Amino acid sequence: MYQEVAFDPRCLGEFHYYGLLKERFGFESGRYVIAPVKEWARDAFKAAKASDNLKPIRKKSITNFLNNLQRNKDQGFVILPTDRAEINADNWSDWCTQQVAYLPFNSVISEQFAEAIKYDDLIEGDESWVLHPTIRIDKTAAEISANIATLLRFGGELFIVDQYFRLADNPVLKAIFTQLQACLSIKSITLVTSINTAQPDILFNREYVEVFEHLPKFSLVVAPERYFHDRYVISDKGQSNLVMVFLPV
Repeated sequence: MYQEVAFDPRCLGEFHYYGLLKERFGFESGRYVIAPVKEWARDAFKAAKASDNLKPIRKKSITNFLNNLQRNKDQGFVILPTDRAEINADNWSDWCTQQVAYLPFNSVISEQFAEAIKYDDLIEGDESWVLHPTIRIDKTAAEISANIATLLRFGGELFIVDQYFRLADNPVLKAIFTQLQACLSIKSITLVTSINTAQPDILFNREYVEVFEHLPKFSLVVAPERYFHDRYVISDKGQSNLVMVFLPV
């Protein structure tokens, strides 16, 4: 499961935090820095530029990386879920305080912010830093939708891969659409299943379009029986990289 991490941009005045960002964040690492990317990269750039602890070649590496971060729309380190985008502040500490009050992060990394964890805490294996890439959950609509809430808030394209996932009268799909009414970040949903549905367009309109005000683009793919076994909810976040959550049999 992916983690939302508040990362103090002032930390980029130290080279080990730069290494932490590049090695332990992004779609392959299970964490994202949550922040408006341009503002965050700008503040981190200022911290690196003003740092007396960085040798010139290391300072140049960090500032080049941060410049590219601002320009690259497909960068895989910093994102801002749409429901957090309403919060603004004059500095990162105030922004983080307001964000935590709205919805706590999995962890906050800072040398100056109260109750944050520092680099040494991460090296020593702080509990908030532990990741479980595959999790087992109860087979209920509430449990499944709660555990994919982060993926829904991150947005993009969503794929439900489950050979037993029916389109008709599906409480999980209803729970997902209910969550999306408050967060319009998912652009499309593709359901890959082995269950055929008679007149799927008519059924989808009757059970979902007429019930929910906001729905993303929806596609249905029917695969052969026993073509796949595992059950996943997959979100593409940046190019073709995938995020997975295990759905139990």
